[in-house]
Amino acid sequence: MKYIKFTSLVGMVSILLFSCGKKSNMGRMIPKEATMVVDINAKSLLSKVSWEDIKKTYWYNEVMTDTSIPAKSKSFLEDPSKTGINLESDVVCFLLKRDANDRFVVEGNIKDGKLFTDHLKSQHPEGSVTKEGDLNIFKTPEAVVGWNADKFAMVTTADHHQFNGMKEDSTKSVPLPGNDDLVKVCKDLFALSNDNSLYENEKFAKLTGEDGDIHFWINANELYKGAMKGAQGGMAGMVKLDKFLVDNFAAITVNFEDGKISVVHNQYYGKDLSDILKKGEGTINTEMLKRLPSQNVAGVLAFHITPANLVEVIRLTGMDGFINLFMSQQGLSLEDAAKATKGDIVFSVSNITLHDTTSTNGTKDSFNYPKPNATFLFAVAIGDKDAFNKLIGMTDKLGKEEAMKSIIKKSDDKYFVVANSQDAVNKFLSGPGASPDYTSKLNDHPMGSFIDMQMIMKALQPEITKDSMDKVYYDRNITMWNNVYFGGGEYKDGGIVTHAEINMVDKSTNSLKQLNHYIDDYAKIFIERDKKRKAEWKSDSLTTKDTVVLKKFRHEKMQPHNKTKK
Repeated sequence: MKYIKFTSLVGMVSILLFSCGKKSNMGRMIPKEATMVVDINAKSLLSKVSWEDIKKTYWYNEVMTDTSIPAKSKSFLEDPSKTGINLESDVVCFLLKRDANDRFVVEGNIKDGKLFTDHLKSQHPEGSVTKEGDLNIFKTPEAVVGWNADKFAMVTTADHHQFNGMKEDSTKSVPLPGNDDLVKVCKDLFALSNDNSLYENEKFAKLTGEDGDIHFWINANELYKGAMKGAQGGMAGMVKLDKFLVDNFAAITVNFEDGKISVVHNQYYGKDLSDILKKGEGTINTEMLKRLPSQNVAGVLAFHITPANLVEVIRLTGMDGFINLFMSQQGLSLEDAAKATKGDIVFSVSNITLHDTTSTNGTKDSFNYPKPNATFLFAVAIGDKDAFNKLIGMTDKLGKEEAMKSIIKKSDDKYFVVANSQDAVNKFLSGPGASPDYTSKLNDHPMGSFIDMQMIMKALQPEITKDSMDKVYYDRNITMWNNVYFGGGEYKDGGIVTHAEINMVDKSTNSLKQLNHYIDDYAKIFIERDKKRKAEWKSDSLTTKDTVVLKKFRHEKMQPHNKTKK
């Protein structure tokens, strides 16, 4: 019994230590200041679309039969395993900001060191290999590759807008990183300490530990650091942007499932902003969703915010004093604005149609063209009626009458509605109707949206299928895309969690396999169109050349023959 208790205690402590100190082996060679990281699960992706599937595509066969493409450039496409890279493990790409330049890095595991070396030499015969300890360095004018027995890292400049080794920015020309710089970056990656890498970042470890085909990591603070420095003056300098950017990380997981692409997004913020967001409560007002149109809906957006939290966020920016000064001129304050609504807001677009419109385009001549039209509706749940009326009164004074002529506004004790259709306003205020199909997926979350791609494409079909080529595009898309759902907004595990579904018409086939066919169909269209244009250009050139020769021949025939002198 004592042994069982002891082992149970050890197990519990081990689990606790593991869960409280997650680390990512993948992060060992990724600097913590990397602005964007893309982790590609090659094994998972190739299990959904095999390389044999890719080799059956139209574009693949066009590339492999194109005599203008060197054979060495086709070797990877023939058999990726010949590169020596381990495609049973992940391949990671990331961006590094150093000085005024960006470096682009690709890392992965090596399966066969000799194959890897031979592949590099075959692709870049001009490159040279040196060895420093257990690290091999391969240098070309454009990139540097370093590798040991297990891993490789390729480093190159990410800036392509260059001229004579210089990159143009908004103020001056900046020298691009040279070969020695790329070598140093490459060596630093292999010598990176845990403290300076993403190895000990628990949020990154959580991301890479999730099942997924592709993971994205975005460090907003590093990404926008340059823009922050440029926005220190004027009004932008009054806003405490650091409160929004410090410890601001986006962690995104993409999965290709049968009939849909699923995306999970965890957005992390610094302590000050997180302390406010975690106090948010409540979900979307389902009754408001039921008041929206249930037919011919192109899109819906609904969300619930805690008004008091919004005021706290504004105070965090340091803009509350300026806003209160402005609102006080209208007899209002931020507190009044917080009391005015319950934080429930919905927006919908429905009944998209095309109707003929006449325009003169500033000339005497007039012409007709089809113009899209739709019903727009915006509604908000009223909190304190008096405070809300003051808020609406202020917005009315600021609005332009000409722009508001076609807008209908109406309210009752519960809701305030704005729309471009009187019928839409009346139906919303008359009470809940039937629950639209999209309601079930948006419920129980602080925010959600729905886009019906089928409805939008069918409504615009007469206009977007006038051209025969556009008709081909339309037919391909209408058989591919169905709708999009977006929902979430809960504060969980230190961040805001949202999720999205991009649904396809075919529910039974894996979405990556469908994308493979979709991309190939588009590639075929572009390749065939390019062939046709080249043939037409060649034909026109030959015709022009033949015409010039014929004219010259006719001119010479019409001239009198020179007489021989006696």
